[in-house]
Amino acid sequence: MFRLLALLFAALVLASASAVLAQPVRSEAPIRESVLSNGARRYAVAVRVGRTELLAALDTGSTGLRILPGVLWPADARPSEEAETYGYASGSRYEGVASEAAMAIGGLSGVAPVHLIRSIGCYDYLPHCPASRTTLDKYGIASDGLPGEGFKAILGIDMAPGRVSNPLMAMGAKRWIVELPRPGEGAGRLILNPSDTEVARFVMAPLAAPYAHERGGGLHDAMPGCLVNRAARARACGLVLLDTGAPGLAVANGGLQDPPWPDGATAELELFDTVGGLAIEAPFVLGDRDLGTHLSYRRESRIFGTVIYAGTAPYFAYSVLYDPAHRRIGLKARPPAAAADR
Repeated sequence: MFRLLALLFAALVLASASAVLAQPVRSEAPIRESVLSNGARRYAVAVRVGRTELLAALDTGSTGLRILPGVLWPADARPSEEAETYGYASGSRYEGVASEAAMAIGGLSGVAPVHLIRSIGCYDYLPHCPASRTTLDKYGIASDGLPGEGFKAILGIDMAPGRVSNPLMAMGAKRWIVELPRPGEGAGRLILNPSDTEVARFVMAPLAAPYAHERGGGLHDAMPGCLVNRAARARACGLVLLDTGAPGLAVANGGLQDPPWPDGATAELELFDTVGGLAIEAPFVLGDRDLGTHLSYRRESRIFGTVIYAGTAPYFAYSVLYDPAHRRIGLKARPPAAAADR
């Protein structure tokens, strides 16, 4: 009997240990703010690739870690012969090869795919993109083409699949929270594998089909929603995209009359649940460049329907949760910024 109890106890201990080991590791990485010489604010996270430490531009509107040439040691990544090309809404296009590398972000580590960039250029429809404004050796990602500025890598953490996919997911992140630093705050947080308690108060909105099912694409993480100006009795409804890599607020193909709603006006960003009910209503004041609320209208023939590019604005008022398993994004109001911070 004693031997049987001992065996049962040992089995329970092993089961408990296995359950603990199966739990994803919670970790945090600081999100750092930098300001370009033209006043544009950018955000970055420290990444270790092999034995090389680097700052990578944090971009929730793209996927994959992509690194310019001359940054890594030869042993840091294992290049392949598989060509990889990736482009951005700015028109910039990066060509190179797919690779794998040992990687670490905060306390999370593992082997993840990486794009080793060999050359940069522009798509034909945007020939004067940022990649055209300087030479490769002086080019920085997220630099607006300003020589010697920006970053030598970009960390795309949207939930789209791809040949060079989201490195957070590849290293074992099941979900993550982005808290951007507001102007004057210093550092924000990228929370990897937040606990159930940390995610309990988020209001969730679904990704908009069919974009959530496509392979890659800049609209993968778009949600159904509207931008509303109640005073003007006007609204634009379609896809809403939050994007840490694209400060500014823009409505494409919205059918709104020029000029854009004036600075100082109050607008609301509405996001809907799976049955079309209002899940989130996020108000903000238009015209604050630092908080990404300067509004513009544009026409985009390459996309169908209306897209509301919400940029960074929602991140300053809300913590944003990414939940790839359920194809959802959640928002939770942040405490107001202190007046001294602005």
